[in-house]
Amino acid sequence: MDSNNETCVQRASFIFNYFEKKEWLPGEKPPLLDIIKVKNVQPESLRYFGEFMYTRLNRISEMMNILSKTHDNWAVTGWKDHILMETETFDFNDAIKALAKQGFHDDEFILKVEYTRKWGVL
Repeated sequence: MDSNNETCVQRASFIFNYFEKKEWLPGEKPPLLDIIKVKNVQPESLRYFGEFMYTRLNRISEMMNILSKTHDNWAVTGWKDHILMETETFDFNDAIKALAKQGFHDDEFILKVEYTRKWGVL
């Protein structure tokens, strides 16, 4: 978005889910599949869940660190199942480029972009 745009405000929201991905790769499985509503939970299922969460939370913290170093005006909110990073002062394309440059892919986060018309401007 043009930084000199006087008609719209762009809000970029990055959602980092703890447990889910957009698409599971071949050989991957959702970490809670063998735990939630299962009568005979196996120790291997908990180990897999622990390894998944360790890896996933490290990836999320790395992405948050990259975005925070690239731009300093983020609103960061923690939820029970995700982290939300939002800004109205940084173009989402630059944020995606910064993450891609460090090897992150678009299936590791959800990006929502909203445009709001500034009041009083047609």
